[in-house]
Amino acid sequence: MRNAYLLGTAAAALCATMLTHPLQAATLDDVVARLDALERNNAKLAHENAQLRDRINHMSGPKAAAGEVAPAASKGNPVQHAAVAPSPAPSAPEHAVVSIGGAPLYSKAPGGNSFVDNTTVTLYGHVDLSGDVFNPNVFDQGTKFGVSSNLTYFGVRARHNLEPYGLPGWAAVAQFETLVEVAATPTERAAIGTRDSFIGMESPWGAIKAGKADTPYKRATAKYDPFSATLGDYNSIMGNTGGDLRAEFDWRAPHAIWYESPVWNGLQAAVMVSPGQNTARDNSNYAYGDFNCPGTSARGSGSSFPLTSAPEGCTDGSYGNLYSASLTYNHGPFTAVAAYELHEGTNRAGDEAVTALSNGGVLIVPPGAVGIANEWAAKVGAGYKLNDTIGTLQLYGIYEIMRREHTVAAFNERSRDGYFLSATQTVGQWDVSASWAHANASPGSPGTGILNTYTVTPPNGTADFALNTLDSTADMYAAGVKYHFSPFVSWYLVGSYLRNGAGAHYCLGVSGHGYGVCGRDANNNVVAGNKIEAVTTGMTFDF
Repeated sequence: MRNAYLLGTAAAALCATMLTHPLQAATLDDVVARLDALERNNAKLAHENAQLRDRINHMSGPKAAAGEVAPAASKGNPVQHAAVAPSPAPSAPEHAVVSIGGAPLYSKAPGGNSFVDNTTVTLYGHVDLSGDVFNPNVFDQGTKFGVSSNLTYFGVRARHNLEPYGLPGWAAVAQFETLVEVAATPTERAAIGTRDSFIGMESPWGAIKAGKADTPYKRATAKYDPFSATLGDYNSIMGNTGGDLRAEFDWRAPHAIWYESPVWNGLQAAVMVSPGQNTARDNSNYAYGDFNCPGTSARGSGSSFPLTSAPEGCTDGSYGNLYSASLTYNHGPFTAVAAYELHEGTNRAGDEAVTALSNGGVLIVPPGAVGIANEWAAKVGAGYKLNDTIGTLQLYGIYEIMRREHTVAAFNERSRDGYFLSATQTVGQWDVSASWAHANASPGSPGTGILNTYTVTPPNGTADFALNTLDSTADMYAAGVKYHFSPFVSWYLVGSYLRNGAGAHYCLGVSGHGYGVCGRDANNNVVAGNKIEAVTTGMTFDF
């Protein structure tokens, strides 16, 4: 049959050849040889097509969800890293390498660009804007309304997988993150890289990074606060040594180097060092490379910006070297933390002054009574999640110790203990939360001020009081609800009340909220002993 087929085909080919090339002779053997060669070429092409199809199927693997980028296989003990994008698998360079929230923006066919093949870039952001109603309860202040940007930020993360280059479990990481002023007019606070930004290297033995980031002490209990960045934020008291406009131990350390360990049976350690880089022995100057007093935010309290509490220089909380460490444990519904942080040579010389009293007296804080000294804090915390009949109940608690060394007790407002408790009940898409923060009394205070001269009138007339003779305890209560439209969009409503003792001057919203609400008059004078009330509602959107 095959010979008959070839014979018929040869005859047809011979006729065609003779018609198109009448002057060229061809034998039947020549035609058969050519047909055999063509058949072999077709078989080779079919084999190559089959190989290519198998290769594509092998690289594609199981069908993934739309926009999903397959992570590289875990090598060694996994490491938990804050703000790190996953890498594409080295064996699948055709996957998307630029994404927003894991969804691809740009995909490429297989090629020879090894950097693109093994690098993931992620754009991400968080938007939080609120409307606030508050009353600082100060003599010349009434109920006010505000619109606040809160903790809104935008960032870019990159991770370059080094496994294809002979380093299993290794990767280079980088991040740039900046505050975004959605409602307020941007200042230095919203410059590029104002938030956690770094370059680093991951390995099976942990990650080392350098740049700027929240300290391990701050991160250890961040999730304990259900009202973060609202006017019920726990940093009104927690991490806040003397009250006022900033929490010294809820800090993002600049020019820092830190290490994050792998997770071992639920345990993970983190340590950070931030050199002081100060030209002045008393840390009263800006650090090398910075244009703001250490330990303060741009234009914030103690920053040396006009109308702040220390316009004469970095003498209101500026410190030298910073050391911070934390140990966290997570296992099922239980979590626990222990953390410590030290600020070397903290300059409080701005608290030393000669103050004239309205009754003609003079109060003197002797030079060196406050001065330059180390400040440190330590805390332990625990949490537990319960499954109840209506959802889940999350409970958290913290005990914190803060101390300032070698300071005369009568003028030491930086040494005290504090407590925090929070509870969140989840019911479907709703979270119902409540919290309480308490500050114990400090040994003393360097201030005198015009405390309550507008409301306190003893029998012999209005009087001034030295704050170190008065109650310096404080309590902050907050309650609120949050509704989750999706895992990425939510609405919240929070009410808060801050009770300052007669000698205390804590504020609401000092960390994360767009502005703080303090007991200060229109001339920026501190008025202690006030009771602050606030209600805030807002919306968050993560992408």
